[in-house]
Amino acid sequence: MFNSLAEVLARLQRAERVLVIGHIKPDGDDISSVASLVLILRKMGKIAEGCIADDIPWFYKEIPGVSLIKSVSELRNYRYDTAVTVDASELARIGDAVKLLSGAKPDVTIDHHKTNTRFGEINFCDSDYAAAALAIYEIGRETVDYDPDLAEVNLLGIATDTGFFKYGNTDAKVFTYAAELVKQGADIQRIASAVLEHTTLNEIKLVVEMFNTLSLAMDGKLAWAHVSTEMLTRNNCTEQDTEGLVGQIRSIHGVEVAILFIEWPHNHVHISFRSKSYADVSEIALKFGGGGHARAAGCSCKDVELPTMIDKVIAAAKEYLAVAHLEE
Repeated sequence: MFNSLAEVLARLQRAERVLVIGHIKPDGDDISSVASLVLILRKMGKIAEGCIADDIPWFYKEIPGVSLIKSVSELRNYRYDTAVTVDASELARIGDAVKLLSGAKPDVTIDHHKTNTRFGEINFCDSDYAAAALAIYEIGRETVDYDPDLAEVNLLGIATDTGFFKYGNTDAKVFTYAAELVKQGADIQRIASAVLEHTTLNEIKLVVEMFNTLSLAMDGKLAWAHVSTEMLTRNNCTEQDTEGLVGQIRSIHGVEVAILFIEWPHNHVHISFRSKSYADVSEIALKFGGGGHARAAGCSCKDVELPTMIDKVIAAAKEYLAVAHLEE
């Protein structure tokens, strides 16, 4: 059984010094949830710091509050009485930030992934929430007055995890909370510009190479492509520059499941899964040690060869889709 958000809030109200930890390979919801909760806790009179044990893509840093998030090394001497993880379905997702926990469980976890493993002392997880940032907003609206900076960074997570309000998880709560945050000063245009309008010429060249690797199967319902270390190096790109590419594969007409294989560094493969309407790609990701949502999931595999992983994952996806299509 998961705990209620009221139980989470009661625990946070008792805290004095809080550490908020997000997951590696940070996306907009992760970054938003860490920064928003830190700002909320500080407004509540707590001492709070946020940590993500990975590089934050540069374009998110245009959003107020994101610069508050620190690295593991910056917080190695930080003393806290309450540790909180956000937007992470399992302990491994926080990466090297686990070192800051000194072997203890997080006191609180706040999440919305259906594959959550309840790895904290108090665990809130509701997969009906389109974003973890929605749960963070429910904590914030109960406890503090919002200013434009807090409203904007909180809206970041809601906007990005709903694909800027176009994914199937965009429900009435999403629109209600987004409207409230805009009323409180959030600038949705600035968020959209930062997240969606930052493509470089090198990234465009990488996209061209990626689509040259595109394959389709299952009558066009399954599509996949890859980005290798050589492709990234050749185009002077990093793994951060691959964000959003799997969505471009999913956008192809007729595709139900899209898969992008990203090799970085050599023989370390991250796999992103997306689906359009009925496939639960978290079931495929689970077979390879990953997880996530029905329409968006992922996994990472170390010490593997890219072609081998492509063959294994595509075989599993074909097997899944053959059954899922019959049940649709």
